[in-house]
Amino acid sequence: MYAVAALLSQGIGLLLFPFLAHHFSPGQYGVIDILTLVAIIANLTVALEVNQGLGRHFVDASETERVDYASTALLFTVGAYTVFAVIALALATPLTHVLLERGVDPWITRVAIAWIWVGGIVYLAQDQLRWRARPRAYALVAVTTATVTAAATVVLVFGLGVGVIGVLISQLLAALVAALVVFGLSRHAYALRFDRRKLDAMLVFSLPLVPASIGVFLNGFADRIVLQHSRSLADVGVYGVAFRIATVVTLLLAGFQGATTPLILARHREPTTPAEIARIFRLFCAAALSVFLVVSLFADTEVRALASASYARADVLVPYLFMSALLFGVYIFAPGLTIANRTRLFALISVSAGLSNLVLALLLVPPFGILGAGVATAASSAWFFVLLMAYSQRHYPVAHDWPRLACALAVAIGLLVLGRAVIPTGNAHAFALLPLLEKAVLSCVGGVAIITLLVRRTELALVVGRLPRPRLRAQGSAS
Repeated sequence: MYAVAALLSQGIGLLLFPFLAHHFSPGQYGVIDILTLVAIIANLTVALEVNQGLGRHFVDASETERVDYASTALLFTVGAYTVFAVIALALATPLTHVLLERGVDPWITRVAIAWIWVGGIVYLAQDQLRWRARPRAYALVAVTTATVTAAATVVLVFGLGVGVIGVLISQLLAALVAALVVFGLSRHAYALRFDRRKLDAMLVFSLPLVPASIGVFLNGFADRIVLQHSRSLADVGVYGVAFRIATVVTLLLAGFQGATTPLILARHREPTTPAEIARIFRLFCAAALSVFLVVSLFADTEVRALASASYARADVLVPYLFMSALLFGVYIFAPGLTIANRTRLFALISVSAGLSNLVLALLLVPPFGILGAGVATAASSAWFFVLLMAYSQRHYPVAHDWPRLACALAVAIGLLVLGRAVIPTGNAHAFALLPLLEKAVLSCVGGVAIITLLVRRTELALVVGRLPRPRLRAQGSAS
């Protein structure tokens, strides 16, 4: 259900993305990208990650305590976002000059602040549906948000020609409609109650995650901040197009993230859980590495099909950003620090990865431009994955099949390097028949090799055995 929700909601966004990339210049697209980053960092910091504390205490609480925890977290979140919005609106003009450029209308920033205020509250309430194991309700909210965003964007941007601010107004309208839906679905989950002790308990868990979240943000987005200040908003726009293409991996991750975390927290004491985590991780890697190879080999075709010619440079970034998103997203398969309540150590690992991305970006972006930004974020994500997995294994050992996983990764990267070396790429070859056929053959070879390495025969047989079979009429039935 979580995967379906992600596919529908993010799929609508991905379908809308090429129209925006053709409609807006790289500089205008860069404005949208930077303000989206501001919304992300606000979601990670303004409410002090209290939703994470809510999730940690929710699973072991009685129903009455669950209502108390949820209500307290909601009231705290509303108050925190209101303070943030009041301060940010008062400073909208200087914030616009610092974040964007002096020629950008401050009303764009004001609308973005209103969207962040509503979206932050919806974010907590939607997460509450996940902790209550209500995937259908969660999916409905996600799909509603995406659908309203897409419909409003079509009307405002493409129909009325409102411009960049139309995209942000669409986000605000979608957040308002999502608020109506999510609170309608969970109206019995809240009461007008505020428990200071429960808030303290949630914040004790979540506060160390705030610097961790800042580290997560820096790891994912410090390169774009450096690009904006050392290069231009146009470079940010090109980078953003590559990022949108690469984040197809989030469609794979979303279902696992939505379902796996609550299940692990609820069942981590069961003796079979570590083996199940290892199996799910191995199967996930089989799918993710196969998709990585396809998306990376066809990157020039994807960029040319989904965006205008002014974004052509984005194709070189796609492999780096895909691998970065993959390495950073699989933290769900390293639950040891969360189970052991070692959130401070998790924070240190995240901050170290974020700072490494920032330092690498400062070193690599000036001489290499957007390629340097891609290398920086991929390297810092790899650092994050190695550290987190190593420390997680100390607290909650999981018997991962590292030799096979390493071989599958080597196959994917090796075939990508081979394809880049021998198959012509770029604007002139993006739709040429022979290069497309060569990429398809290489993708099939790589996919078969990766699946052979990571998927066991019994697992394939189980999948094949569950496929629907056509019913055959018994011989002689016509007579």
